Amino acid sequence: MNFSPEAILSLIATAGALVAFLLMLEESIALRQGRDPMTNGVRSVVRRFPRITYALAVVIGMLLGHLLWP
Repeated sequence: MNFSPEAILSLIATAGALVAFLLMLEESIALRQGRDPMTNGVRSVVRRFPRITYALAVVIGMLLGHLLWP
């Protein structure tokens, strides 16, 4: 089975959209119940480890650049 760059990019975009949707769903449920949403924890982790977050952003950018460069 061979995956084309377009298929890999589509899988990455779908996974990102799914994660964003689940975070929004969890936040709306948490706010309705009056508790702290998970996105506050994600923000604190990103602020606690800025170098790892930056490195992850660079890797994602390199992967997307590799797949989308003509």
